[in-house]
Amino acid sequence: MYFAILIVVASFVAFYLDPLSLITTLYKVLFLLTGLVVAGLVFFKTPQGKRLAIFTKETKIELRKVVWPTRDETVKTTGMIMVAVVIVAIFLWIVDAFFSWMVQLLTN
Repeated sequence: MYFAILIVVASFVAFYLDPLSLITTLYKVLFLLTGLVVAGLVFFKTPQGKRLAIFTKETKIELRKVVWPTRDETVKTTGMIMVAVVIVAIFLWIVDAFFSWMVQLLTN
């Protein structure tokens, strides 16, 4: 894992450090991308990388099991939430107005 981090850091250092501007931007970007790909390959050979790969596979399997709502259900639920938000906003506005009125009465 540390070797992968070292490759990433070296790629970024090589990308940003070009004091004489001898390397064109295209080659710098290609070198950076190559370094990131190599670092990724090295990372996936480590135990942490293998655990990440297994986790990703299991996540894909679990996502296939999810029952997504239909468009009609989504529209109805969104509408109910919007109505609830408006009702709560009106209630809070009334409570705020009441407390403002009470504070005005007490301070005058």
